[in-house]
Amino acid sequence: MDEKIHYDLSKRILMIILIFTCAVFGVFLCVLGFAPHNGADLVQTSNNVVDYTVKLKPNDYFEKDTLPAGGKYVASLIDHFNINFKNDLNFSQPVSGNYSYRIIATISADESKGVGSASYWSRDYELYKSDSNTVDKVQKLNFSRTIEVDYDSYNDMLREFKQSYSLSANGKLKIALVLNGELTSATMTEKVPLKSEMSMSVALTQQAVEVTVDTDAKNKEAVLASAPKMSESVLLACRIIGMILVAAAFIAGYASHYVGRIKEASVEFDENVKKLLSSYDSIIVDLKAAPSLSGIKVSEVNDFDELLDVYNSVHMPINHYSSKNTSTFVIIDDNMAWKYVVRLSDYK
Repeated sequence: MDEKIHYDLSKRILMIILIFTCAVFGVFLCVLGFAPHNGADLVQTSNNVVDYTVKLKPNDYFEKDTLPAGGKYVASLIDHFNINFKNDLNFSQPVSGNYSYRIIATISADESKGVGSASYWSRDYELYKSDSNTVDKVQKLNFSRTIEVDYDSYNDMLREFKQSYSLSANGKLKIALVLNGELTSATMTEKVPLKSEMSMSVALTQQAVEVTVDTDAKNKEAVLASAPKMSESVLLACRIIGMILVAAAFIAGYASHYVGRIKEASVEFDENVKKLLSSYDSIIVDLKAAPSLSGIKVSEVNDFDELLDVYNSVHMPINHYSSKNTSTFVIIDDNMAWKYVVRLSDYK
């Protein structure tokens, strides 16, 4: 009996594992099939801003010592620039990773032939370097940094270079914030590089200068990485198979519970009948078929104790016979019968 119980328990545990696995896989397929997939690409939207003001040297011409952005300036009156870099990056899905940024001043001397001319000389100066920063599941990367740039020092540097080599060259100072890093997202299997740059440029060794700003201020979009996309037919198959598996797991779970309860009821039914037969075997006659009760008045009793009371009164044996789902005990005396029925349905 113990071996049978152990065997039934093992089968039941295996069935539970199979049902659970089927349900989990079905839910996974449903989520995969119904989840939106049009955003599989990792898209970066840039909206960076470079703002600046011009600090003037003491002079007798301007009432204010600071001029706003967007003007034309007398180069000899410029003391320094106050530059504010505002980084604003948005991503189409949550990203994690690390990033850092540098602010670099680049001085260059180019041929006086307009756009696309060759450069005689250029040099980079690192004005600031940030620590490495970590982000975790964010869709925005925002920060700002303000820096003061001494215009005269770079102007004098280029003037000396041109005088030393008697060159007629166009000079330029570029101040750039360069962002670098690596990002990952839920749909990406590998890290993707992060790179963004914004800058302002101003002419050197000129009598009057204008400032040009180069940023991604017009919501520029760039695809950093693309994840494999599933076709609509595959997604439809995932939905259908997923729903079938979930429904099958639910039906199998209910059926397993129902069948298990029937088995438990059957065991209780058999044990109770065997207990009655073994306890009162001296007064019970086991019959192969039901006795004929035609023409006899039959009285049904509610429990076996009542049947024992009848036995003690009439001293007639208790006849027992079984069918598929019932076990019947009956006492017959002359034209009277008393019957007690044990039914499998009573144990469900």
